Amino acid sequence: MNISGVVVRAYPDRLAAVRGQLEKLPGVEVHGANPDGRLVVTVEQAGDHAMADAVVRIQDLPGVLSASMIYHQFEEDPDSEETL
Repeated sequence: MNISGVVVRAYPDRLAAVRGQLEKLPGVEVHGANPDGRLVVTVEQAGDHAMADAVVRIQDLPGVLSASMIYHQFEEDPDSEETL
């Protein structure tokens, strides 16, 4: 599982709409927002490509100025069988 922290910068007058769009994306959670248009978001995706695609989807949302990944962590799936 890939977990990333993302700072999203949106037009301040579009903040509510951007937040609503973000909350509809699978694996995306909004943790906070400032009136100046900054949002703190986490993204959880299964693979590296899915994570990159999710960040690109965020950047392409109407009203978004930028999306910057500021933290990334990979955690092994505890249910998967480990082979030696």
